[in-house]
Amino acid sequence: MVKRLLRVFLVSFLIAMLGLTAAGCSNQRPVVMVTTTSFRDSGLAGALVQVLQKQTGLKISLVAQGSGAAVEMLKRGDADVGITHAPTLEMQLTHLGWHRVPFMQNYFYLVGPKQDPARAKSLTLTEAFRRIYQGKFLFVSRGDQSGTHMMEKALWGLLGLDPDTFGDWYIKTQAGMLTSLQIANEKGAYILTDQSTWLRNRDKLPQLDFITTSTEGLNTYSFLYKDARYAVLSEAFFSKEAQQIIRQFQFEPLER
Repeated sequence: MVKRLLRVFLVSFLIAMLGLTAAGCSNQRPVVMVTTTSFRDSGLAGALVQVLQKQTGLKISLVAQGSGAAVEMLKRGDADVGITHAPTLEMQLTHLGWHRVPFMQNYFYLVGPKQDPARAKSLTLTEAFRRIYQGKFLFVSRGDQSGTHMMEKALWGLLGLDPDTFGDWYIKTQAGMLTSLQIANEKGAYILTDQSTWLRNRDKLPQLDFITTSTEGLNTYSFLYKDARYAVLSEAFFSKEAQQIIRQFQFEPLER
């Protein structure tokens, strides 16, 4: 009788513990992943996050910001992991103990009015920017400290120019990549954009055309994490399935 009662007790205890474990898993806090707006607007974010969740068992909550705002969120602890394309800002995090894992790349594109009044087509990015400046042709800047904005400022800097001194021809949107492209389309202006967002949305931007790109416009995306629990996510980026998805959205996966 005692043995029977003991067995019943043990079985009940195990069932209760399994129930608690299941409840704990189902109520697991999502991993907050802050990413660039270009990563979202390219369409890659939704597809790739599904793969990451399937491979790691982690639930991911996605937040899109410019790279500058994304890095600040990571510093404050408002996000657990991040995907950005601003190497200078990312190196600041590595000095604070964060891991930086470059996993894909493409290029920044200069796009602009189809008539190309600056005659910048096929020039290097710096030479195209010089032509735009000399003619004071309309130029749309995100102006939001995003990775795209930082690359744009770097290109002006190579010419010894400070965009904060520019006149009315230089338009700051303080907006994401797709919204900024739409504004450039409406105004018939030049704009620097990431390759994938342009290729995904160009059919909706009839006033704009690809102008040029060059080696200065290399655009590298990195995964950032600090807590060792999230190293499993960095592994997942290099899986065959993830890399196939990356290629489908006009990015080039990197090797370890």
